[in-house]
Amino acid sequence: MKNLWMLFLLSVLLLFTSACNISQEQKITNEAVVSQLSEEEFEDVGTHGLDNPTIDDFRKFTFSFEVEHSPETTRKAEFPTLNSWREAINTIDNKERYLFGDGYGQNNDAENFAEYGREFVFYSKGLNEEEIRKAFNSIVILLYLDTEKGESIEREYKIGDLIKFDSNGS
Repeated sequence: MKNLWMLFLLSVLLLFTSACNISQEQKITNEAVVSQLSEEEFEDVGTHGLDNPTIDDFRKFTFSFEVEHSPETTRKAEFPTLNSWREAINTIDNKERYLFGDGYGQNNDAENFAEYGREFVFYSKGLNEEEIRKAFNSIVILLYLDTEKGESIEREYKIGDLIKFDSNGS
């Protein structure tokens, strides 16, 4: 019985130790989606000056990036400016394609996480998926992590490479 009790305690200790190690690793998530507008979203789009605009002439771009890490890890993240998104989509054919959008970001050194996101609507008539990807490859997120294990991790995320196209809408 005593051996069984010791085995149980050792198992719990091992489980607890491995759970702590898992929680100390960094977690990085990102998502970039170009989707169709819903009817409700389309109602908010100003279509003045466009020839016979339809809902299919517009797309919504949604991007989110999050990194979590242990307190012992040092992080440096370089996020794009709000204007870089506008410039990227407008440089495809030098048309004013960016309509409206918003974003958020938190990248405090004292925190164990950083997050960043953008969402905007753009005029997509005449564009194909490859042109959209190419435009967004000019936007890059750089992430540097120095872990408690002495590892230095450098990652570059080209937004165009991350894009998924959702034809189902939002």
